Amino acid sequence: MATPDYKLAHARVRSRYGPAKNWFCAFCALSADHWAIDHDSPDLQRDEKGRAYSLDPDHYVSLCQRCHHAYDSHVAQYGTSGLLELFDRLYNAVPEDLRDAGRRSVVSSIGSLLRHGYLRPRRDRAYKQR
Repeated sequence: MATPDYKLAHARVRSRYGPAKNWFCAFCALSADHWAIDHDSPDLQRDEKGRAYSLDPDHYVSLCQRCHHAYDSHVAQYGTSGLLELFDRLYNAVPEDLRDAGRRSVVSSIGSLLRHGYLRPRRDRAYKQR
């Protein structure tokens, strides 16, 4: 059986979580632009062009374009060591008022996610009765 390619893996992420623009950037907390592979993913695969992907949608993070580029560049040059310092640098580079504006735009899109069925209560976790 042929393995799904890079585009199909990203389609699975979008199918499960919706567009990345409806989420915060995991690094700087602004509005995200892309779904990016977590390079520490245990089932990391590469396509014929050398692009990393995972078949598990949970192995992706939402990133803005600036942080995605910085993350991929860092991993290409240094591997996954030193990522905490990169995260701190990217987060601290964004003024708090700009992060607040980004949060407001993402929070306003949560209603849209609920209406379109991307977010359903307890969709991916066991229901805990009280």
